[in-house]
Amino acid sequence: MKASSDSQQPGAAQIPTRTRHTRGKLLRFAEHRSRWLDERARWRAFVTQCPLVGPHPRRVLRARAFLCTATLSLVLFVLVENLVESEGTPFYFIWLTNWTGVLTGVYAATHLIATARALEDAGTAGLRTNGLPGTEGIDVDENTDARRDDVPRVARALWFCKASAPTCQFLITLMYWAILYDPAYAKPSASNVTAHGGLCLALLVDLLAAARLPVGESLFDFLGAFAFLLAYLAFNVAFTLGGAKNNAGDEYVYEILAWRTHAVRAVIVVAFVGLIVLPLSFFVAAFSARIRDAYFFPTQSLRAEDRAAVRVDAPGEGHGEGGEARLRV
Repeated sequence: MKASSDSQQPGAAQIPTRTRHTRGKLLRFAEHRSRWLDERARWRAFVTQCPLVGPHPRRVLRARAFLCTATLSLVLFVLVENLVESEGTPFYFIWLTNWTGVLTGVYAATHLIATARALEDAGTAGLRTNGLPGTEGIDVDENTDARRDDVPRVARALWFCKASAPTCQFLITLMYWAILYDPAYAKPSASNVTAHGGLCLALLVDLLAAARLPVGESLFDFLGAFAFLLAYLAFNVAFTLGGAKNNAGDEYVYEILAWRTHAVRAVIVVAFVGLIVLPLSFFVAAFSARIRDAYFFPTQSLRAEDRAAVRVDAPGEGHGEGGEARLRV
């Protein structure tokens, strides 16, 4: 009788297993989001570091300017070459390779602008550096929650590109040479190799030696690359089903994505890319960043396990007022 009465007390009823699992997923997602926002809020400390040249502000800015100029030059070279080959017809923007090239150019430009702005802020405001190595004199406020809404647009754009650009470059390079390239119909050219290798190499060098941006430490890095590819997939489907033609007169962009005539094959290709090639490319980008931090230019302060507790806002009962939980990441 006692057990029966206890079971009827308020709050004693057990939460269904499915509800607990759903709540756990929401909390984990919120934890990733909070980690990503916390990381982005400290953008000044990351963009003002360049492992190759050390903490010297002028050298950091010059290195970023050189890398930005080199990357944008490669992107423009591929664009102009494509326009010349197509006799001025702008087929450049129908290919995933060139979408990724534009994303890469945006990454390089936003990284440079964010670095310049962070160094300018450091010169006009004497704030602290959060203890990150190589950031002497760099302005970073320790109050992360207070600064989450004080992130400039250029830093927001950079945080979307920082993992998406290298991930998609690895993806299109792997896909092109392993699946799409046919030596019987195409010979390697300067623009071809640049678009499917040169830009990928440039980002790999940047990721390993010239940038200190964290990559792959949050689910949101992967979601950024996924969202970019999903946007291209929507365009590709609309282009094909809308009856548009590529520069060769075919009613598709890529033969393996001929939605009108071989829809099943196209679905299989998309599933293969989404389930295998994309995660593999993201792993390469994230692993490269970890190799950089662990061996090439080691630092302890950037490790996720050394970061301070961050607040996670998540729905659900039993996690404090307003459904808020405090988690350590």
